[in-house]
Amino acid sequence: MQAEADPTHPDLGSRTLNSIRYGQLALELSQALEDCVKAASTTGKMATLTLNLKIKPQAKGAQIFINDELKTKIPEFEREATIFFPEENGNLLREDPRQTSLPGLKAVEDNQPANYKTAQG
Repeated sequence: MQAEADPTHPDLGSRTLNSIRYGQLALELSQALEDCVKAASTTGKMATLTLNLKIKPQAKGAQIFINDELKTKIPEFEREATIFFPEENGNLLREDPRQTSLPGLKAVEDNQPANYKTAQG
């Protein structure tokens, strides 16, 4: 069931959002939405944006206070684990100290040029 819009206050929601904290909420909401859309698009995971408005009457209804709370849950890429090997003294090593080295093998250095050139064709 879809709610009917009140024709006497057609812009109450947008006008109120744009007035909360002198427009700061609307700016934060726009930025948060942009961040959620970008993160969801790049990670392929769901993002969540929640706006909570607490509406509190004061002076027997003569005034209304509105407090806002904006929360986002931004998806992130999963990070790979890094393997380490512990020594007895608690240090961590990237290479297994128990692994014996094979004679004649050595590490290959990266001799790639810093600036790559592409062939035009």
